Amino acid sequence: MKISKLKIGIVGLGRIFSLNVLGYVNNPDCELYAFCDRDKNALKQASEEFGAKKTYTDFNEFIKDDNIDLVDILTPHSQHEWMSVAAAEAGKHISLQKVPTLTLSSFDRIVNAVNKAGVKFRVFENFRFHPPYQRLMKLVKDKTIGKPYAVNMRMWSGVKQLSSWKVSILKTWRWRYTERENYLMPTLFDDGYHKHSVIQWFLKDIKSVQAWKGNFKIYGILPVDSPSVVIYKGKKGERFGTWNVSMSPFIPVQSDYYGCDEALEVHGKNGLAWVQGCTGNMFVGCDEGGPGKPGVYWINKKGEWNSDTSMESNWKHSFILCSKHFIDAIKNDTEVILDAKTARYILQISLAMIKSLRSGFIDVPVASIKDGIGDDLIQEEFDDSAIFDNIPEGVDIDDL
Repeated sequence: MKISKLKIGIVGLGRIFSLNVLGYVNNPDCELYAFCDRDKNALKQASEEFGAKKTYTDFNEFIKDDNIDLVDILTPHSQHEWMSVAAAEAGKHISLQKVPTLTLSSFDRIVNAVNKAGVKFRVFENFRFHPPYQRLMKLVKDKTIGKPYAVNMRMWSGVKQLSSWKVSILKTWRWRYTERENYLMPTLFDDGYHKHSVIQWFLKDIKSVQAWKGNFKIYGILPVDSPSVVIYKGKKGERFGTWNVSMSPFIPVQSDYYGCDEALEVHGKNGLAWVQGCTGNMFVGCDEGGPGKPGVYWINKKGEWNSDTSMESNWKHSFILCSKHFIDAIKNDTEVILDAKTARYILQISLAMIKSLRSGFIDVPVASIKDGIGDDLIQEEFDDSAIFDNIPEGVDIDDL
């Protein structure tokens, strides 16, 4: 029986909820039905703002609600497996926040449960729906740029902009500084899944990964996995990608969300193109012939300049389009982005990166990752989140 309107249940009302929820607002094909979170104040505020009919503090009760058709899981990584399996067994379609799991075997258990239940499943990947990136992909597919052989992503983070998004850093960062939740890497493992996904989207095959990181401290207090460089190597060394990350107290990133911005360059057989602006916009206020407004810029094989800045470029639109895609896929029984096979491959790339970082920055074949990064590389029970308890008196981490 065809469902006329999907009822949405969201679990996890943390920082990213405010963006994920936008894809369901004013969508005629779905209804925001239920929210689940242990924080009663967050539940009250979210239900009042978005009109959810039901709220739950207990996931086990939430998942028993037969009215829920689709579960959007926005919790920390270590909770993803059991919640996804429970949702599948309850017959719910599943949108799972990245990073899906911390090991391949954990991810495979989710997929097995999904296949057995016959429900739709995808790992949420909004970066592939960022309108300028989609325009850039069109330039590749219509051969204006042609087959890519170099894909480079540059990411800048500004210290002063960390508090631009009015959500508590203390609450949202603490779990990212644990081994069991995030391999102690708030940028490279957590956000990195997006970056690996974009680069793999253009390069297709990534054979090995080599990574390096430094140790920048925000105001000399809070360590982050920056600066860092990840190199993605393709077949026979003919194709490659890079992701380059740095943080500075003086970078003037303008953003409604995270205090960072990205630039993406694709060098293809027939031309060179790049996208300026994604999560934020670093070049607001640059009036001296800088990169210009967010959008796509390219040089064709004749050496002629072209540009398109007509599309929506605010990062929120990637979330809206990503959710719309999944709703449409459920209603029309079509393929999803990211499907299980692709999502698993990107997780493999993520784990190869971690292994490289913990093995002396060696080159790690992606196919060599069979499950996790290896027991010898796990920092058992290591938890660096206590650093938040050691912020000097008079320093408010949420004002950093």
